[in-house]
Amino acid sequence: MGYYMRFISNDERKLSLKELESALKEYDSKYEIESDEDDVEGTLIYGDGVYGQLEINEKGDDVFDDDIENLRADVEKAEGENKQKVLAALENAESLLFVRVIDQGRKDEETLERINPIWHWLLKNRNGLAHADYEGFYDGSGLIFEV
Repeated sequence: MGYYMRFISNDERKLSLKELESALKEYDSKYEIESDEDDVEGTLIYGDGVYGQLEINEKGDDVFDDDIENLRADVEKAEGENKQKVLAALENAESLLFVRVIDQGRKDEETLERINPIWHWLLKNRNGLAHADYEGFYDGSGLIFEV
């Protein structure tokens, strides 16, 4: 597989890997996020498998600004019903959770099954949109804008 997913947060509440880990453990106790001391970089683990590298970037960080600008450029080239909604979410983004998906030779479906609870929790508990490379932008109802 080897692709990237993001959560674009429009929420004033900061994203936290520790909070995300707690939510995932409530869903299934086999989840773990090994995070750095700053709680901004980590590894998503389920059981004995690694499923992703996570990084949180805040508005004003160079990585955040570059990623938002690249996403905006992709959206501006595309056409679709929710284009303005996506552009507004990018414009009002406060933080960004970046996930590098790691499949370790597993089938795509198995890897995504372990990562999907992240998006379900974030879309239910934070204002924002999820983004998957080669697919597009999602809200709680599903895919809303293809890029």
